[in-house]
Amino acid sequence: MKKIHRIAFLLLSLAFTFHPLRSQRNLNAQSHLTDSTYFRHAIKSISDADLFSAIDLSSRALGEVSTATAKKDYPASYAAWAQYWSAKHQPKYVTKNYHLLIDTDMLVDYDSLRSYVRQYPEERDSILHRAEMLVQHRIQAWGDIVLEFGPAVDFNRNVGQSGKYGFHYWIWSRPLNAAYVLTGNERYLEAFDDYFRQWYDQRNRIEGSIPDLDVVYYELGLGVRNRMFIEHYLLPYSHRTWQTHEKMLKTILGAARWLYELERWEGYRSGNWQIHGSYMLTQIALTFPEFRESSNWLQLGLQRMHEHLEQDFFEDGGHSERSPRNYTQATYVAYRNLYYLLTNHNQDEPLARAIRERMSRTIDWWITMLAPTGEIPAINDSHRGLLPVFLLQDAASFYGKPEIYGVLANLFGIHAPAAGVSLPAFTSRNMPSSGFAVMRTDWTRNALYMNINYGKWNGSHTHNDMLDFEFYANGRALAVDAGLGLTYDDPLYVPWYKSSAAHNMVTVNNSNIEREGTEGREVTWYSSETLDYFGGEHLGYNSKGVVHRRSIAFVKPFYWVINDRLVCKKAGDTLSWNLHTPLHLMKSQNGLSTSEAPGFKLFFSPSDARMRQGDGMAASTSDVLPGRTERIQWIAFDQISTTTHAVEFTVVLVPVAAAGNDIDVREIGAGAVLVHRGDTTEILRFGSHPLPGDSLATDAEFVMVRAGRDGRQHFMLANGTYLRTRGAVIWKSDTKKSSEGLMPGR
Repeated sequence: MKKIHRIAFLLLSLAFTFHPLRSQRNLNAQSHLTDSTYFRHAIKSISDADLFSAIDLSSRALGEVSTATAKKDYPASYAAWAQYWSAKHQPKYVTKNYHLLIDTDMLVDYDSLRSYVRQYPEERDSILHRAEMLVQHRIQAWGDIVLEFGPAVDFNRNVGQSGKYGFHYWIWSRPLNAAYVLTGNERYLEAFDDYFRQWYDQRNRIEGSIPDLDVVYYELGLGVRNRMFIEHYLLPYSHRTWQTHEKMLKTILGAARWLYELERWEGYRSGNWQIHGSYMLTQIALTFPEFRESSNWLQLGLQRMHEHLEQDFFEDGGHSERSPRNYTQATYVAYRNLYYLLTNHNQDEPLARAIRERMSRTIDWWITMLAPTGEIPAINDSHRGLLPVFLLQDAASFYGKPEIYGVLANLFGIHAPAAGVSLPAFTSRNMPSSGFAVMRTDWTRNALYMNINYGKWNGSHTHNDMLDFEFYANGRALAVDAGLGLTYDDPLYVPWYKSSAAHNMVTVNNSNIEREGTEGREVTWYSSETLDYFGGEHLGYNSKGVVHRRSIAFVKPFYWVINDRLVCKKAGDTLSWNLHTPLHLMKSQNGLSTSEAPGFKLFFSPSDARMRQGDGMAASTSDVLPGRTERIQWIAFDQISTTTHAVEFTVVLVPVAAAGNDIDVREIGAGAVLVHRGDTTEILRFGSHPLPGDSLATDAEFVMVRAGRDGRQHFMLANGTYLRTRGAVIWKSDTKKSSEGLMPGR
């Protein structure tokens, strides 16, 4: 119980964390939103006459409403509308969540929610606990902030700069609707009605802390808040007054008009804000077709949602904002729910098919990125945290993907409801369109895993990182990204969490790269049962005269070798190789090792590089509740740039499952190491320059030669056209490619 409630207490600061990308009061001059008279009378304070003129009263079912409206007997009009609304046949649904986390909102019918909590009674406990808090006027408003009120609720209460806006998302109200569905007790609906009436009466007096952003009338607020309003309005509350019908209809009409003007005149805008706004415009149009304007709302909402489906998601399924949890998950759920609405309202079947196809790719993208511990990586503006089991279970049945059940069983210990479980066909995978590569041994919790980030810049959610990585082994996070912090109000958000130095990458003078316009280039990828190889370079330090190429070889299932080569036009700069680990590293023979196991050993070349150590904040790996942070250790190895030759760092990372291992690593030249492990010897060489006394010649960017107990030698090379030994050609290609094979005569 306590764990569930603690999750609920943190959820409000997560997926819809407020982060304004643009002012929503600087609007297109053609928009009616720039007309103060329209804004005041058509949106903020709609008259009874305007409301009923906005409804098509010509249908027979609305005859009594029409009669009362003609007499201007508006209380009777609302009473007649109440009768119509309660008798109207339409899809009715409620939000189902995983542990009340807001980025797991999924629309289901009432029986599905009841079935879900029978299977997971802790979910029922959490919903009812939060609902009881709300009945007592205790509101979990934002993050850890709990507001306690008497009978009067102050909706202008200051709960922080982001919190003020988050408070008015109304996400905190969802347990009241769910609690009624589970219990049939109308006191939960009574409490919701009371909150709604008080909010409506105060809504036009609420003050924001950001001058150019209204608290009530802006895209995210309208896109999120009205979800709860609609779900509540669909529930059959027997004591709902005509005044509540009045306030609800005016709220919904005003929201749709505001969103329509914004989405129409501002055009397509990439990112999650417009997805939420357009989704709500569509949901209102489908739920309230009685409004004369609803056909325009529906057409525009679906147009924008189709545009975002095509333009905001990469071909591999990743979301354009490249935040694996927060924005990918929130936008995925919006489309999953749009599919639910379209199919239940029998609308736009082609778009529904497109959603199924595109969102299925996003599920594959998530499974690829998923750490063996079940965590979503904390890359860019993303929290670390377990991928919600609820989301995967829904996707397994929704898309008919039995391999999802295999992942659930292996990584989360949740068994499939039926036979026929499989595992994904891939382990390691490069996803060039979204700019991520993943190296993985298998689909167990003890797998060796590394993700590599090399994608393009996409606005303010992008951190100052490039060619950085995280790695896990033996059920543990070993090197991680700093992530986001709890909210954007964190004072360390810009100076630390977004900085280059907070990522596992190479920095120049401890400064940030020029991230905008920078992405991995000249990328090489090769994957086989025995070796994964990634190579790429970036120009993020071009203004400092530095070109950086990083190459990573994963010798499965034993170790990684990372080679960084920096060509510099200026001498005297400090080049730093950075690593951030939640474990404690200490000096050991020929390198560093963690003080506990499972852990890892680190061998570093050149051995005379200056080493620095410190600590900094990062997304937690000990408490993987999204938004948790902790202080972890960092190390940096420094060299000084020179113009006479490239500066190279070569690092070997060896996961250690238990105390002691028999691996030995020696530096045998610039960008080359020799590794002994048991009866096997491996020479790994990065770059095409030969080593002293080396009989191998190649133009490949990487080559490995392995010799085992039987005396035979195998080669593996990446991105080359030939391999010779002692003058004899043993492999050749007309184009650059990667390959492996047995060396002749061995």
